[in-house]
Amino acid sequence: MTWVEVFTVFVVSHAVGDFLLQTEFQAVNKRGGLGGGPVARRALLAHTLSYTVAFVPALAWVGGELGAGAALSVAAGIAVPHCVQDDGRLVAAYAQAVKHTEPQPGMLMLAVDQSFHLVALFALAVATAA
Repeated sequence: MTWVEVFTVFVVSHAVGDFLLQTEFQAVNKRGGLGGGPVARRALLAHTLSYTVAFVPALAWVGGELGAGAALSVAAGIAVPHCVQDDGRLVAAYAQAVKHTEPQPGMLMLAVDQSFHLVALFALAVATAA
């Protein structure tokens, strides 16, 4: 398996998990879920779980090629960064420090958020295929 093949499957799985499976409750309430109240935490963790479930076909493929341990490591490499990024605080800090803007819901923050997700998945795809 090449990194291009792995990345392609990861991008499709990402689209399913982040857009098709994410509920409105999760999208609206997940911000600050790693440090906030129980509603934010429940929304973030539920989204992280459903997002990771979207990668099951990819993880089965990785497991068939590299073994169950590798698949579990890749699953952690998918879930943990996604959860941290979707907590939103680091992405907001980036927007303030680098983009010099206040993080507001809209296309700019969506683009920044999705860019970070794609960079993380790209790095994971390269590491998985190495």
